Amino acid sequence: MADLIGLLPGAPPLAVGIPVADEAGAGERGLALVLGVVERGLSIWAPGDKAAPLCVDFTGGRQGYRLAADRVRHERLIKALGKPKHTSPRVLDLTAGLGRDAALMAAAGFAVTLIERQPVLHALLADGLARAADTPLAQRLTLMPVGEALSDPLPAGPWHALYLDPMFPARDKSAAVKKDLQWLQTLCRYPDLDEERALLALARRQPCDKVIVKRPRRAPPLGGTAPHHSLDGKTVRFDVYLPGG
Repeated sequence: MADLIGLLPGAPPLAVGIPVADEAGAGERGLALVLGVVERGLSIWAPGDKAAPLCVDFTGGRQGYRLAADRVRHERLIKALGKPKHTSPRVLDLTAGLGRDAALMAAAGFAVTLIERQPVLHALLADGLARAADTPLAQRLTLMPVGEALSDPLPAGPWHALYLDPMFPARDKSAAVKKDLQWLQTLCRYPDLDEERALLALARRQPCDKVIVKRPRRAPPLGGTAPHHSLDGKTVRFDVYLPGG
């Protein structure tokens, strides 16, 4: 990863990046992405690319309208979570990514603990949470320190749900969405079948009421393991598993 990411002045020091003086220097070295601070906060983008830099924005941005109280309850993810048994329901997001689904769950009233093992994505999440620190939404989001392996100790339950959104290929026709996913795919390789099985098994071993997995609508189930039931959307579905198994 160190030969793919250029760290611009102002970016946090990361072991996976190469410090560069400017974007032009990153391009000359053939680096795929740069990490730097722009007007909206810590961001990644491709050197010389006209697409807008990508950052984590918990106060608005592309999905800001989805976080409104009168809309969030209609999201399929929230329907998949169902009615919690506990008065202070908690969700553990094992693959936080850019935090977009975590934000939906927090907007619906869940306290969400985020785990992200990719250092660049973790830095983006930390920056987004810092900028939104005074908002009620961010106060329901807790980002764990970056870890490197599934064997790292997980925070203690019990949980209403464990949430998984493993990386999968982009199928959306929107150029903007494709660009975002292309950059994420540069940072994160696809899990193989054994890794999918290990991730699902880890989630189902935790003390929780259910495990929810986000998948492309026509993709096979994670690790080849059939869910208890699913909620289908136009492009994605949410597979629901019971703990244990």
